[in-house]
Amino acid sequence: MRQYFKNAVIAGTAAAVTLFSGVSAANDTIRVGMPEVMFLNLTQFVAQEKGFYENEGLTVDLQHIADSSIPVRAMIAGRLDIVQTGMPETLSAIDKGAELITIGGVHTGLHYSFFVNPDADIESIEDLQGKRLGISGPGTLPHVVMVAMMQAAGMTAEQIDDVTWVSLSGSSSRRNGIATGVIDATVAGFNPRAIADPNIDVKFDVPGTLPNYVMTPWDVRVSFLEENPDVVKRFIRAELLATRWVFENRDEALEVARNYFDYDDDELIAFYDFYKNGIWNPNGRVTPEQAQYMQELNLDGGMQDAVHPAERVLDTSILEEVLAEIGEYEH
Repeated sequence: MRQYFKNAVIAGTAAAVTLFSGVSAANDTIRVGMPEVMFLNLTQFVAQEKGFYENEGLTVDLQHIADSSIPVRAMIAGRLDIVQTGMPETLSAIDKGAELITIGGVHTGLHYSFFVNPDADIESIEDLQGKRLGISGPGTLPHVVMVAMMQAAGMTAEQIDDVTWVSLSGSSSRRNGIATGVIDATVAGFNPRAIADPNIDVKFDVPGTLPNYVMTPWDVRVSFLEENPDVVKRFIRAELLATRWVFENRDEALEVARNYFDYDDDELIAFYDFYKNGIWNPNGRVTPEQAQYMQELNLDGGMQDAVHPAERVLDTSILEEVLAEIGEYEH
């Protein structure tokens, strides 16, 4: 089992001070792949603006990429150190031999809404048969989520195959595709403005339909984890503390949000309430049961050839070290 941090030896008093104080002599830089800029990322914006990364001796380069299939490939190539863009893509890469692993995450909840064109005659999941469904690309998060919802509704493989998949990268592009009639339905990031658009209907309960779905956890290269366990630990601590701060300081967090999003106060509050209700994860855990569920979805969708043991795809040992130090968050 990959319990890298438990086996790491910190040599010297100075290194030990760095580990436990969260202060390093010179900032370490981490390149983090993220989805397109969305309210979900408020925790990262707070971590930057309120000094949570800096307090841990980190400089974090957040690279926003709309197509969720790209960051995993960039991480494999060494151009990113950590990605928070989609567990299905990471699991698929692991299945094909990539040395990657999930270590937890603060964005584990399923943050999609289900948008349909009002003229598409969609009242149930089963009505998706024969329709044009918007995804970022084959095997990306929207694709996996929509297939999982159809499976949960009891649709057969033949019924699921009887849809037309239309690639539109990014939540905003897919929502625009609904409004303009290019596609009939899609899943995309929650957006109160889209919900108010008369050209878009919102159906179903995506998070409630798939409660064990893990959306965008922290995924890393095994080599990066082995070589930089203290850096990863400080990154985890910064993100957990920033997320908890967001939970406890709504008004100040919304002030940070105003620097990134052109929404009115009511819309920002709607965003905040949505993400706080089960999407942001202040304890960062991903369970072996969730990893099993995600692999089974990939297997059913043809993205994996086999379901692997939990220790092959998940290692939360560093996360547990952090939680032992900062405590569990009750919410």
